[in-house]
Amino acid sequence: MYEKIPSELKEKTQWVNVWNSSKVPMQTGQKKAASSVLPDTWGTFDCAVLNVANGIYDGIGYVFNDDGLIGIDIDDGFSEGLLNPLASDIISHCGSYTEKSRSGRGVHILLKGSLPFKGRNNRAGVEIYRSGRYFIMTGKVIIYSEIIENQEAIDYIVSKYFPDVPKEGAGSSAPQRIYSPIYRKPEPGKIALKPEYPAITTGSRNLSLTSLAGQMHNQGYSKAEIYKELLYANTQACKPPLPRSEIETIVNSVTRYRR
Repeated sequence: MYEKIPSELKEKTQWVNVWNSSKVPMQTGQKKAASSVLPDTWGTFDCAVLNVANGIYDGIGYVFNDDGLIGIDIDDGFSEGLLNPLASDIISHCGSYTEKSRSGRGVHILLKGSLPFKGRNNRAGVEIYRSGRYFIMTGKVIIYSEIIENQEAIDYIVSKYFPDVPKEGAGSSAPQRIYSPIYRKPEPGKIALKPEYPAITTGSRNLSLTSLAGQMHNQGYSKAEIYKELLYANTQACKPPLPRSEIETIVNSVTRYRR
């Protein structure tokens, strides 16, 4: 099933498992959640694959760890069974390992080079990462089966698809808000009790709600308050909403750290 995944990835201890439709990574050695920023929670490729073979989990994931490997995720890469213009543009420029996503609708590309930021979702169907993220891998190769170095392609993609993303070390040191609610202007005699939450598409749900949770945590809200507000934002903005278990995981992850 995973024979066509490049050997250089299989040799790394940067693997996790996944189950069903959940995007929460799981440890390969025990039934506990993994973290894309905690190497101690990752395992070997062989162990991850064995878990799938034994029915413990139904998928494997590779974690990016700031080691020169860049991952590009195209949320919707096909139209009537053929690569759409967006996917064709990015794939042709990269010329590196490309596979279908687990849903069959998206595309993953892996290549070597440097990225001027840790990772971003442009909320228009394209994501790119160098660390702190994992891809659910399928081994269903499209055109290119080898990982190559292609800095020119990375620069092209950043310039075209992420033109407004600040580079690390440039400008303000304030963290970028990936997703923010809209606060309406006060009207005479009326007090807005809740902000408006802009619609969040499928590929941006986890990232957007994590951003919102982080903002609330930094502002001093309690864990219970953050959880309650994320449940509300999830039902109001996410199409479709995330499972309640994933909201709990987001809140637990964000509130684990001191303000």
